[in-house]
This record gives sequence, structure tokens and C-alpha cells, in this order.
Amino acid sequence: MDDFSIPFEKLGNARKVGIQLPDGMKRKAIEIARLIEEKGYEVVISGETNFGACDVDLSILEVVDVLLHFAHTPILRDERIIYVPNFIDYNPKIDLEIEEKRIALIATAQYVHKLDEVAEWLRSKGYEVEIGSPKGRVIYSGQVLGCNYSVLRDCKADAVVFIGDGLFHAIGAAIYTKKKVYAYNPLSREIQEVDTKDFERKRYFEVSRCVGKKSAGILVSSKPGQRRLKLAERLKKIAKERGMFCSIIYMNNIAAEQLYNLPFDFYVNTACPRIAYDDSFKFERPIITPQEFEFLLGLRDSIAMDEIEF
Repeated sequence: MDDFSIPFEKLGNARKVGIQLPDGMKRKAIEIARLIEEKGYEVVISGETNFGACDVDLSILEVVDVLLHFAHTPILRDERIIYVPNFIDYNPKIDLEIEEKRIALIATAQYVHKLDEVAEWLRSKGYEVEIGSPKGRVIYSGQVLGCNYSVLRDCKADAVVFIGDGLFHAIGAAIYTKKKVYAYNPLSREIQEVDTKDFERKRYFEVSRCVGKKSAGILVSSKPGQRRLKLAERLKKIAKERGMFCSIIYMNNIAAEQLYNLPFDFYVNTACPRIAYDDSFKFERPIITPQEFEFLLGLRDSIAMDEIEF
């Protein structure tokens, strides 16, 4: 199997093993299950969603001895949950020609393992390179999540270079740091400067749709790495003081179709930030982040990226 190395040495005396895969990798379920069963274990496959390390299927632990959670780095600390990373190989000698010479390197979990090699290469080309130390739910230096950019908190560089797929994390880094960010795809070896204007314009528009509304549903997920109940309670209290009616809506998977019959004017999402950022078009009513709600209530001068620190 070319994507994963199954850590059989960590299974101990387990006989029944659960496996949980991201939706995009569930096509490998049979291959993985067969490899594990060939070693004498019984396998149970989780059919639940898996949007990230925050989305661990705890219910399967009722019927298995250990759970192998694939493709993400640890957030939950539980000896029965074994995280199996999915590191993608790439050439660390990246093609980078930018005017800024002091740069910070960041990457997603799949590419973070080679940041030290990338830094060494870039230093040989005359760049000053910094890689931020891990904090909170991040365990690798330079690693960013869709909900956490803490490795850039003390960034002194003039620009940030993101290594990974897509632009979401790079846009988040640009909004978080207010610095110029370049996104480098290590597979296509293409690089582009990130423009946040369109993203921010859409977010301000989403907030504008909530102006003058009288009721809000504050969404809280029961997923262990997304559950921000205290935040929801604080937001509800602040909104109530300003004459807005709010209720907390507690559910596991935040899906638009489950909210159709609830009569709130708009929603505040305290679960995975990407639900509001990526999926707002799926909801028939506006859905905003906690920071955007604070902006709506006059507690902030501008919007900011939603971040889950722990």
C-alpha cells in the first residue's frame, strides 16, 4: 500500500481494530482492512464522516479495542486512538523566486515533514527562513490546519510561503498575518501569490445579510475536536444583552438539510470553520463565524479568520 504505513507495533494486545478514513480515501478501505486482517486482527470500518483530526468516531470505540484514524495528525489524546499520517513525498528543492528574502514556511499535514529540507534549500539560495513552533492542537513545526494558524503567531518574516494543495490555507494565512502569502503546490510545482479580496468580500457580504435580523441559531458540534460549547454560551449571552434572541443548536454533523425546518434568521457556526467558509452556499439562511458575529455585534472593527486553538 503506497499511502500509509500501518503501525502494527502500536496495536498491543488488541484483537478488534477499527479504521476511519477521510471520505476521499474510503476507496482504500478494502485494501487496508485486508492487510490488517492478514495479520490476524478483526476489522470494523467506520462509515462516519471524517473531515479532519477533529472528527474522530468515538462511538466505534464501543465495539473495537483500538481505532486507526488515517491521514491526520493527533488532536485528541486517547491511547485507544492511533493516528496514521499520510505524508506525501515531494522534491524539497522548490522553485521560488520572490522579492522578499525573509520568509516563513508553512504546510499542511501531508507536506509538513519536509519543511526542514525545504528551509535548508532556500537558505542556500539566500533566503532567511523561519518555521514557527507548534502550539495547541498543532504538533509539527510549520503545520497549519484549516482552523489553526498559531505557528504564524510570532511571525517576523516579510512574506509567507505555503506548501500544499489548494488555496484555502494560504488565504487563511494571509488574513491571519496581514502579510503577503505565496502558495506553492509541490506536485504541480506551480506558485502563485494569494489574493484575499474575493474571499473577504464574500464574508463581509454574508455578514451584511444578517444585519437587522432578530434571531440566531448558534451551532455547536458534538465532534470531540470541534465542540466549542463555552464559546457558544458566551456569544449567546452577549447577543441577549443586545436584544437578539439566540438558541444553541447541538448536533454532530452540521448539515444544511438538518436546519431547513428551524426558523432562525441566520446561523453562527462554532464547529469547523470551513462549514461557513466553504459551504455557506448550501444553507438557505446566512451562516457566519464567531468572529463575524462579534463584528456584527460591534465587538470587532473587522472580520478575522476563525481559529480553534485547542
